[in-house]
Amino acid sequence: MKTETQNAGLDYEVGRTLLKPRGTNLTFAHPGYGPNTYANVKEAIEQAGLKPATMAETASLVHAAFNSDNEYSKEISGIVRSEWPLWAFTGILYTPRLGYVQDNPGTRDGMPYMDESDLIKKLKANDPSVRTFNYGYKTGEMSPKKLAENEFVQALAGEEGAEKLAKVARKYKAQPCLRSFESVNQPETRVSALGTNWDFGGTLYVDGDLRGYDKVGSALGVQIAP
Repeated sequence: MKTETQNAGLDYEVGRTLLKPRGTNLTFAHPGYGPNTYANVKEAIEQAGLKPATMAETASLVHAAFNSDNEYSKEISGIVRSEWPLWAFTGILYTPRLGYVQDNPGTRDGMPYMDESDLIKKLKANDPSVRTFNYGYKTGEMSPKKLAENEFVQALAGEEGAEKLAKVARKYKAQPCLRSFESVNQPETRVSALGTNWDFGGTLYVDGDLRGYDKVGSALGVQIAP
């Protein structure tokens, strides 16, 4: 009788370094994943048994890194200070009427898949992973204080996350910048990210208008609590 060996073999995992931003209950696993597309980095994180970090969680990680001086903090802040994005897995759906954000939406064709009718159902069920924002918020360059108060940034990262991003922005010479749409004529789905624009001597940018197709972004995964 032939023995089945298809699932035989020895699996192993090199020990992870766990990074814990102080004042939070978050645990990130190092090393991160990427550079690659938004969807490929998300898939790699999930296949490793980790959770893709939302913008609020990413804000906590980056804030902690910019206020520490160890090798991991330098690596993470170095990624943010590079020309390439740090993916945050909070998707954005712009519609002509208003905008939606969703933490860790599914993906389809390399992009977050966000169906407005499904999002409305989640909102009615008080699902905290889904939030809305109205147009009229400031985009482009602004003060760190205005970044923290920005409705779009608060929808992405929460009030605490927006304040943490503002504190990171104060580490730069130039004013932070928000990339987003002021209005749309038809639904547009985008990914969110953090990075640095060096055109004006270095400034933090919060990005809400990327498609995520370029193989340039990175991210760390969050350890899932047992």
